[in-house]
Amino acid sequence: MPDIYLGNKNLKSAGVPIEFTQEQVLEYVKVARDPQYFVNEYVKIVSVDEGLIPFGTWDFQNEMLDVFEANRFSLCKLPRQVGKTTTVGAYLLWKILFTDQYSIAVLANKRSQAIEILGRIQLMYEHLPKWMQQGILEWNKGSIKLENGSEIIASSTSSSAIRGTSQNLIYLDEFAFVPNNIQEEFFTSVFPTISSGKSSKVIITSTPNGMNMFYKLWVDSEENRNDYERVEIHWSDVPGRDEEWREETIRATSEEQFRQEFESFAGSTYINTIQHGRITAEEYWKIAKQNQETKI
Repeated sequence: MPDIYLGNKNLKSAGVPIEFTQEQVLEYVKVARDPQYFVNEYVKIVSVDEGLIPFGTWDFQNEMLDVFEANRFSLCKLPRQVGKTTTVGAYLLWKILFTDQYSIAVLANKRSQAIEILGRIQLMYEHLPKWMQQGILEWNKGSIKLENGSEIIASSTSSSAIRGTSQNLIYLDEFAFVPNNIQEEFFTSVFPTISSGKSSKVIITSTPNGMNMFYKLWVDSEENRNDYERVEIHWSDVPGRDEEWREETIRATSEEQFRQEFESFAGSTYINTIQHGRITAEEYWKIAKQNQETKI
């Protein structure tokens, strides 16, 4: 049996014995207990400017990792370009490496987006030391299966995407951009089964995109009508992003686009109505609830 998987020198085949040094044993125990330590010490990502580099998380990304591990239901409202998907991907990698028989579904608006996320996870995996890897049973653009029985699949967000499967964790990426009817179908037909377990997890991340299920989940969480733990990140939480950066970004795009992509529940969430003129989503939500004219 070859030591590497299908000729990929960065992947270990299933059933290949590894001799651990005493130092590696201690290190393995440490990374298995602490996702922050694992991500900061061993995960590598691709930077547009620098190529392959250590992840090196920011404070709010460490907060995200802590929230994911401590809670069953996590809801993250974040601007563009803050590394949210990469942070979640690193956490998912940690889960399948150090938890046996753990199944994860990565779901996005389009299957191609989910496959791209899985590709990031695969790149992280390939640059782990061999002694930390599980042997590979399956490795393709749509799935990973490890010899410890854990796996990740990538698919589009739909009511049929994972029906009939048993998932320990579902990750919904950019959920606010999934069509409203699909959001509702998913939560009606799939979510009850997933959430019925005692330890299953749901992680939802998105940039806001108007009045939809993501917005409703956020408001319900604020008003203690669901069990989601919220994480809200502002663009200024990212090191190096200050007022000068904001002004440069607006000059390169537009103020409306900046609000849409970097401000929470602004930009695209402004709604024009004949009666009320130009109002924010929060104001519209209150009016809709008062008049009972809008179904979310």
